[in-house]
Amino acid sequence: MKQPPPGFMTMAEYSRHRRVNRSHITRLAQKGILVMRGKLVDVAASDAVLDDRPVDIEPAQATLPPQFRPAPDSLGGQSGASFAQARTVEMVFRAKLRKLEYEVRQGKVIEAEVIRKSMTDAGRTLRDGLLGLPDRLATVLAAESDAKKIHVTLKTELSRELEALADAIDAI
Repeated sequence: MKQPPPGFMTMAEYSRHRRVNRSHITRLAQKGILVMRGKLVDVAASDAVLDDRPVDIEPAQATLPPQFRPAPDSLGGQSGASFAQARTVEMVFRAKLRKLEYEVRQGKVIEAEVIRKSMTDAGRTLRDGLLGLPDRLATVLAAESDAKKIHVTLKTELSRELEALADAIDAI
């Protein structure tokens, strides 16, 4: 049997490499998550997609067998290389998008604008509550001569405002 070029594996070899079931690798290939070159798995690019890390996606052209080498275009460049790069980038993007959608559904990720608005509202409510303390407490504190009662009253009102802020943050 012919050996695959360096950096490429059959799906069976790749499943052993990843320590997963062969059927799992087949499903990943069918969904377009794995980077395939014909029937071989591009190990570096596929590992990058599955591990969510950047990698130099083009193997050295000299190590590729002829059926995997891109044909030079009319300008002398390697048109296949840019297509392969674009395809790999698109696959990585789709994998990251799926992961993000999954995390949004699980509630692990929240939109930044929603957080920004909620925090602004909570901060504004805290500010208004603290600025309202003198109006609410002026007459109560003016009538009180016991320093301990004044302290307890102030601490209770400040705690109430801070607990309202904590509840607003927890609700996010």
